[in-house]
This record gives sequence, C-alpha cells and structure tokens, in this order.
Amino acid sequence: MGDLTIICRASDGLPLVEAWEDRMTPESINKESRDNTKVTQAMKMSARMICRKLPQNSNKCSITEGDMCYHYIIEDGICYMTVTSVSYPKKMVMLYLAELCTAFSEQLSSHLGSQSLHEGVSRIGKPYSFMAFDRTIHKIRASFKDPNSSKTLNMINTSLNEVTNIMRRNIDEILQRGENLEDIGRMADGLKAETLRFKSSSKILSRQNFMDKYLIYILVATFVLLCLYFTFKGSKSTS
Repeated sequence: MGDLTIICRASDGLPLVEAWEDRMTPESINKESRDNTKVTQAMKMSARMICRKLPQNSNKCSITEGDMCYHYIIEDGICYMTVTSVSYPKKMVMLYLAELCTAFSEQLSSHLGSQSLHEGVSRIGKPYSFMAFDRTIHKIRASFKDPNSSKTLNMINTSLNEVTNIMRRNIDEILQRGENLEDIGRMADGLKAETLRFKSSSKILSRQNFMDKYLIYILVATFVLLCLYFTFKGSKSTS
C-alpha cells in the first residue's frame, strides 16, 4: 500500500507529514541504483506539485502518471495523498486514506484544543510539523499490505466508503496546464464573451469595408445622376 504517503494543507500544499514505504526510503534506494533514485525523486516532485495545484471541484481524486496513480481525499482543509500502482484497488486506497484521515484528525484535534481543524491548519507555518505521525501511517499501512487478505477484504466489504464519485484525471492536466475545472469554466465564459465581441466587431468591420470599397462608385454614380437630372431639367426649361 502506497510507496509514498503525504498529508498536506489543501490550500497551498504545505506538507505536514510524509512517509515512505520502507523499501522506498531514499537511503535504501541510493544503495540500489541511480535509476530508482530518479524514479523516487520524480514521484516526490509530482506529488508535491499536485498538492500545490489541487483541483477545487472534488474532494476525492485519482491522478494517473504512467503506471503510477496519485490518490487523495480532502477533509477539513487537509489533503491525504498516497501513491500506488495503477492496478491497486481504488476502494482499498480510499479506505486507507479514510483511516489516515480519522487518525490524523484525532491527533490534530488534541493538539489544537478548542480550535477547529480548518482554522488550526490554516495557522500552521512550519512544514513537516507532524512528522511524529509517520509511525501511525506505517501502522495503518501495514494493515492494508495485502489487498487479497481476508482481513482487508472484510474491511472493504464492511466499509461505507464509496469510490463511485472519485474524480479521475491525468497528471498532465495538473502539472503541465495547472488548470482546474473552475479555471476551464472561467475560460469558457471568457471565450464566449470574446466570440460575441468578435462577431459584433466583424459586422462593423464588414460594413466599413463595404463603404471603403464602394463609396467612390456611389459618389460617382450620384454625381452622374445629378448631372443628368439637372441637364434634363435645363433642357425642358429651354424648350
């Protein structure tokens, strides 16, 4: 379960605690190979980038990057994220994150006292202020080690945690474009307004082009008609 687990502030991605799978710690990976180190660092960078650009339209999301998936839930202004393989059961991942949320909320509540979680988290200024919680993360992770164990399956079957409303996105949408659905909505509204303005301007420009192109002909024709009129009128008066 989860090569990397991060708990951060949802508003700006400030990391509160971070925990690696034992086999994925930077120290152990450095002993294995430089390639694995690059993979680990890339995973960490992607997770932190996602934390800083969390979509505001969903409190549950699974973001794919190659064969990895970044899952998160948001509760009380806190984001709980873990990284797994794409094939790992999503319901199990969401149950794991829900367990983390419950445990961390209890610890944070006792730490904050009378403050609400949302208010208390907003006032935290130092990153990794709750690294002691990584021991709890490892304990919870251990209970989800085998997705096919009878204990895990029983937890999933008895859980009321739903995954049908989990939003699914691609990493490119988050890291490259940095847009959420609210941004897209604003862009669509702006594009619609620009289109209307363009149509209006096009009509005005079209009329101006018509006048510029045919004005000389209209003036010449008017002059000729006036000349013919006065000539014809003068001829009648003479006769």
